[in-house]
Amino acid sequence: MNDVTATDEVLWSSPVRVRVGYGFPEVVRGPREALEYLKWRWPVREGTYYLRALKECAAGLQRRLPLEKVRETFVLASIEARMLS
Repeated sequence: MNDVTATDEVLWSSPVRVRVGYGFPEVVRGPREALEYLKWRWPVREGTYYLRALKECAAGLQRRLPLEKVRETFVLASIEARMLS
């Protein structure tokens, strides 16, 4: 079974702080939150790391990739979108 239930909490060893627009820094704690940001709050819907982060966050939720690799790609996507705070 590849489905991940809402009770499965997959967290990174260290959260990532991003800034959406001119708002305050926000904390992203794991691939589930990262995927929500990428799908609904990301300012740019293109880019090498954006597309890779979408795929890797989904794979991370299914535990098919190491969480630190997924986190690193999300950080690179944040830098690419100029959202890292």
